[in-house]
Amino acid sequence: MKGLVPILMMAALCGCASGPRWKRHAFAFSLPADPAATNATEKITGLSRVSISPTFQSRSFTYRTGENSYEQDPYAGFLIAPERALAESIRAWMRAGGAFGRVVEPGSGMTPTFMVEVSINELYGDFRNPSQPVATMGLHVMCYEMQDSVPRRVVFDKLCSRETPLARKTPGALMAAWDTDLREIMKEINSEYAKALSNDR
Repeated sequence: MKGLVPILMMAALCGCASGPRWKRHAFAFSLPADPAATNATEKITGLSRVSISPTFQSRSFTYRTGENSYEQDPYAGFLIAPERALAESIRAWMRAGGAFGRVVEPGSGMTPTFMVEVSINELYGDFRNPSQPVATMGLHVMCYEMQDSVPRRVVFDKLCSRETPLARKTPGALMAAWDTDLREIMKEINSEYAKALSNDR
């Protein structure tokens, strides 16, 4: 019995020491600074929905480990459902870019003249090459006119994807890379959307 006591004490100490390492970490996308207020009334844009491929809908981070194999991290994930996290950030980047005019929140009393839909078809850490981990993000963005609350002509339709090497093979580095991916994709979307509307006149 005496020999068992030191063993139990050591196990307890190990458990205390290792506890913080196994604490679940939650992450969120960053938001750009709010732009100057706009008085735009002709171009009012709503983000109707952000959908995510069922493969990546979990709040847990997804890692691609083989051509057809994936793993989910039980200790790292999004603070809220990923489609909600992405919708909040995408809406903020739409507003910051200026090309979408007045971007309204869900449930707004203002009636959008344009509606945007976003589909996320890729959102994972690519760990197939352990020495070169990569963050992968792919979006499909579509914008169409609204008339009498009915969808009309599609004015913009674009696929965007990015792969960013990770500084370290950690959940924090993966989130930072996704944040960069989304920022750069939304800058591209804002620029291309402005050009599309200009050419459409």
